[in-house]
Amino acid sequence: MTEQLLRRLIMTAIITIAVAMVVVGLVWGFSTTLLIAGLAASVAVAVTIYLLVPSTTDDEAEIELALKRLGGGEPPDKVRLVTIGELTDVKHAFNEMARKVGDRLKSLTAERNRMDLVLAHVNDAIFMVDKNTEITQFNDAAVKMFHLDRKAQGQTFMSVVRNHEMEEMLKKCTATARRQEGEIESRPGRRQYSVTVTPVLNESGAVIVVRDLTNLKRLETVRRDFVANISHELRTPIASLKLLAETLKDGAMSDPTVADDFLTRISVEADKMGQLVDELGELSRIESGAAPLDKQTMDAGALMEAVACRLRPQADRGELTLEVQTAEGLSPVKADAGRIEQVLMNLTHNAIKFTPPGGKITLRAVPADKGIEISVNDTGAGISGDDLPRIFERFYKADRARSSGGTGLGLAIAKHIVQAHGGEIKAASVPGQGTTISFHLP
Repeated sequence: MTEQLLRRLIMTAIITIAVAMVVVGLVWGFSTTLLIAGLAASVAVAVTIYLLVPSTTDDEAEIELALKRLGGGEPPDKVRLVTIGELTDVKHAFNEMARKVGDRLKSLTAERNRMDLVLAHVNDAIFMVDKNTEITQFNDAAVKMFHLDRKAQGQTFMSVVRNHEMEEMLKKCTATARRQEGEIESRPGRRQYSVTVTPVLNESGAVIVVRDLTNLKRLETVRRDFVANISHELRTPIASLKLLAETLKDGAMSDPTVADDFLTRISVEADKMGQLVDELGELSRIESGAAPLDKQTMDAGALMEAVACRLRPQADRGELTLEVQTAEGLSPVKADAGRIEQVLMNLTHNAIKFTPPGGKITLRAVPADKGIEISVNDTGAGISGDDLPRIFERFYKADRARSSGGTGLGLAIAKHIVQAHGGEIKAASVPGQGTTISFHLP
């Protein structure tokens, strides 16, 4: 029997007794007023018992509703019970449980937010996979590195990354429950990766961390090439100086004509080494920002005409046409005219050097996005596709230039001067048809 039913039975009994008393009173001739007062009092007692006696059924219904609200995802701090009634202790315990659950959820949410923040700012691609190698989570770096979209979640790691070596590492990790590490080269695009696969034992999954080593490897290659190239550039003049000095020491000094010729050669070799040292120092100063730019309003057309005027005698000796083209309405820009002239001199001199007789060299300036674009175009031998991406590296020389006698630093200096102005320099070439090197000045 429930408390609700019990309350109703008590109220019914009281009212029945009160009615019976009224009937008996009428039969025995009691005062009508007294009987009505007794009946009213009985009814009042019954109603009071019904309203004030606690109902376990109502408490149970209230607790059940609160549990449903929690199960439906309502925040625990918004689910509270009034601690009165037959089940007061139970309600109090429920409120305490809801408070602790709410505190725990807040702690977990804050921890998850911190983890998401860390993952969002990590440059390494991170994947979490389950026991079926299906991706359960990945970070923004993974999206950029492997060009993913959010549909990748739930797909297998292999179907998303499409790299068999990484898949084999993942399979070995899940099979042996041991951490796997290695470096992998991806042929499409020639990317190099460092891959670490760590098992998640409690969930029978794994965490894959992929670091892109392509730029690091390229820098290592550039560093090795730099050492090799500077050794190559210094070896020839040093060997020549030593040979000339030994020849003079062995008796050539006694012949004035020979001695004068050898001393001239020594001076030339010393000048080459001096030029190399000067250009290395200048490149270092530009890269480090130790060579500040003196930016003034610059007339690009007038500057190109000055460069063409200085180099036209060389072009004439090579039977080349050298001309300047300036677009109408070209706006002046803020730049270090001396440095930009150095860039143009270098590019134009290279074009003259590698263009056969009868060719043409054009210096051109046109309006560009929030600035101007200056280019030097030639109809020379061109640059191969393998050499083109590296021509702005220090000491790098295409095969066509190996015997030119240059230091291999001119284009590297030009690139850093343009970048110091906030611009960009690029090259386009078709072997046998010519080369165009252009740079943008904002």
